[in-house]
Amino acid sequence: MLIAKAAGEIASRSRGTPRIANALLRRVRDFAQVKGNGEIDLRIARIALEALNIDRYGLDEIDNKILLTIIDKFKGGPVGINTIATAIGEDGGTVEEVYEPFLIKEGFLKRTPRGREVTELAYSHLGRSMGSRYGNPLQGDLFD
Repeated sequence: MLIAKAAGEIASRSRGTPRIANALLRRVRDFAQVKGNGEIDLRIARIALEALNIDRYGLDEIDNKILLTIIDKFKGGPVGINTIATAIGEDGGTVEEVYEPFLIKEGFLKRTPRGREVTELAYSHLGRSMGSRYGNPLQGDLFD
């Protein structure tokens, strides 16, 4: 039963991608051998995934960096993909083809005709207030 729960934990953080699930499983197995008794249980799976900076939504360090950059540097957007890529030091094509689809699918990011914008889910996930988007928490958007 514990092994099934550990497998479920790994699967839930793998973005629904078998290749990522297998990679995470290998990394968790390594943690189990070094930090545990060699068996993968729920506790060791969570320790390993947290150490790998894979959160409960399956977001990794780069995903969170993208979202935080849009929130902190660009007030939540809209901002162009190349501007985001430059700000985080990644290739624009990589951001657009690798990271953006998952962030959109999971509801953290949206594409608009003017650029990418983070959603309320991204703000709450990262512990940020949407009021900070406008610089003044009492001021709203002109077209809300």
